[in-house]
Amino acid sequence: MNRPDRLWAAFISAPFRTLWFGSVALNLTIWMQSVAAAWLMVSLTSSPLMVALIQSATALPSFLLGLISGVMADLVDRRRYLLAVVSFMLVSAVSLWLFVAMDVVGPWMLIFFTFSMGVGFALQAPAWSTSQMDSVARALMPSAIALSALSYSSARALGPAMAGVVISGADVVTVFALCVGLLGLSFVALLLWKNSHQPSPLPPESLLSGLRSAHRYVRHSKIVKVQIVRTVAFTCAGSAVWALLPLFAEHQLNAGAGGYGLLLASMGAGAVVGALLVPRLKANFEINRMMAVATAVYGGVTLGVALVPSMFAVCAMLFVGGGAWLVVGNTNMLALQSSVPTWIRGRTLAVYMVVFQGAMAGASAGWGWVAGRIGTAETFVVSSVLMLVVMVLMRWFPARIADEAEATESSASLFPEIDPQRIPAGGVVAVQIDYVVEADQRDQFLHRLDGIGRVRRRDGASFWGVFCSVEDERRIVERFFVDSWDHYLRQRSRMTIADQNAERAMWELHVGDAPPAISHYVSVRGL
Repeated sequence: MNRPDRLWAAFISAPFRTLWFGSVALNLTIWMQSVAAAWLMVSLTSSPLMVALIQSATALPSFLLGLISGVMADLVDRRRYLLAVVSFMLVSAVSLWLFVAMDVVGPWMLIFFTFSMGVGFALQAPAWSTSQMDSVARALMPSAIALSALSYSSARALGPAMAGVVISGADVVTVFALCVGLLGLSFVALLLWKNSHQPSPLPPESLLSGLRSAHRYVRHSKIVKVQIVRTVAFTCAGSAVWALLPLFAEHQLNAGAGGYGLLLASMGAGAVVGALLVPRLKANFEINRMMAVATAVYGGVTLGVALVPSMFAVCAMLFVGGGAWLVVGNTNMLALQSSVPTWIRGRTLAVYMVVFQGAMAGASAGWGWVAGRIGTAETFVVSSVLMLVVMVLMRWFPARIADEAEATESSASLFPEIDPQRIPAGGVVAVQIDYVVEADQRDQFLHRLDGIGRVRRRDGASFWGVFCSVEDERRIVERFFVDSWDHYLRQRSRMTIADQNAERAMWELHVGDAPPAISHYVSVRGL
């Protein structure tokens, strides 16, 4: 029997399997290309900053384009969109392969093509990942997230090793040629995938409206904001190893291309083992304690790498560090994905990727600058000390796994239906709800209403306020504005079961046999 708590449970879904194998090929491409580009950059220049900029060029596009790609993932036909993006990546990969084969690539051209591949990766990531999550039942989501992490981690383990072996046995040109072939496999997987995503019956949002919705949701969602803080802190402090490992392999370990690939493969292999262990760890340990230990382990690994520059010891430590990195990242992702409904999942995932990749891009360049002044090993020591600060921040901003009611849209509505033919087109909608609350229930009611206000603003209200009557102290009025009637319908449809239960609990404090009086208004155009 396929238990949902097992790692492989999500493979019961054929669409998930297809997308998963395609993601393995795509992730292998990114890692092999990144390793080959970093090693090629070492042969072109000895500047620590230029070498670190390869990591920045890979990560920066996700920071610049991640949110737009998340909006696209929620609004368009994902299959057609992904086919277009992977086609763009194929053109970039073929171009880089040919230019390297002709020996006309310089440092800045290499950064440009690395950036182009990063653009493609940024544009596809939210749509691909969200499609994987939507192809399984909610009970299988932990398995799907763990398998997605395993896909990435397996590629991180195999990709650098494959790139190192190919570079040692042949040259970087062959690595870039292999990247072209792997992207072709990803393209085939998309052709075979049957998209089961059902579009909303409501009129589609525009790109600008989708961006505003994402901004509102993140601004008023406590869980998303907590994950942003945690992700920025951990990524900035821990990215020194990723950014400076090529230099460390070349100058401290004298390891060559094969050795550099082995170091990255050690981290990737550790991440694979971490992905396999995560379900068991989550079943036996509270998640915040588990992530605190993982953060401490990663900091210890970073310090150990700096103090023990032995190839065998460094590989062993990076193996442990890769597992710790995976545990923190996977759990943060699960906390985020489990807390958001399907309508915003692509955009919140994009926010996570923007934050992660932006932190990687900025911190990698920063660590490269620091290493150029105090040395690579010394920079690792600084990074390990900062992990103590990260542990304190994680304690201040704990993560949690949301229950199903918090992420499931409600099929019912507390608001009465109104004939849309009576609604003028294009007008701003104002909603007023009148409550009558006894004086001894007032504070409790206002506390509950404040939570509902965050929900209104999170789901689409451009303004929300509470007003108390001067004539009758029992009367409390809630007012909020929504940009149009279509936006108001979307706002209503976005309320989750937990939101609606909270609203019902608030309404129970209303005095009288009749429910609170609700009035709808539409702005008069031309005035």
